[in-house]
Amino acid sequence: MKCFEPCPGIKVYDDVFTYTQQYRIYGQIVNDLQWSIGWSDAFEDSDKFLHTCFTSEVWRNINYHKSPEHFVNELSNSEPFQELKDHLLLKSVINLTTVADTNVHHTHPSQEAMLYYANLEWKNEWQGETFFLDPQGKDILYTSPYVPNRMIWFDGDMVHRFNTQARTAPKYRFSVSTFWEKPIGLDEVPPEVRDGITRGTIDPREIRGLEIPEPTED
Repeated sequence: MKCFEPCPGIKVYDDVFTYTQQYRIYGQIVNDLQWSIGWSDAFEDSDKFLHTCFTSEVWRNINYHKSPEHFVNELSNSEPFQELKDHLLLKSVINLTTVADTNVHHTHPSQEAMLYYANLEWKNEWQGETFFLDPQGKDILYTSPYVPNRMIWFDGDMVHRFNTQARTAPKYRFSVSTFWEKPIGLDEVPPEVRDGITRGTIDPREIRGLEIPEPTED
């Protein structure tokens, strides 16, 4: 695996999986998932996208049943995901896009994201890039071509969007985006809250308004 950091807030990982793992992940995405209509990058209803969402509960259930060849576990055991194993995982979204789709600039506030390009083959002329922009959404800071078997970690507060594939490209462009709650820096909270987090009497997730799961017996 190779990795590089093209700019602050982005880390790129190439050749994450073996080809056998890639093929298994792609096969499950294509053959085993049920797709929902209605995902939209914007608040308007004009653009609807096909997607599947795996909540944190789905992740826990798959991990509990220890299905080693399920693509969720393939992701979970990968080196990039292991770097975030102590962070609070929120969900994964598998997006299916076609040449008919349009996309807008957006962010994922207070989150970290890991993007995985799932198609097995992709040529540069087929487009489908991901753009990362400055906070005003005007200048492009980094453009990632759609590279099969690539993962990109990025700060969810970065403005970004992906480019629809060209007409000559495969009909479906698949990507997997996984999101974690961004860790709270102790310098971001009042002193009394900081002390509670340090002592363990305050759960940091309370600060973000997240639901804290009830403890379960083993």
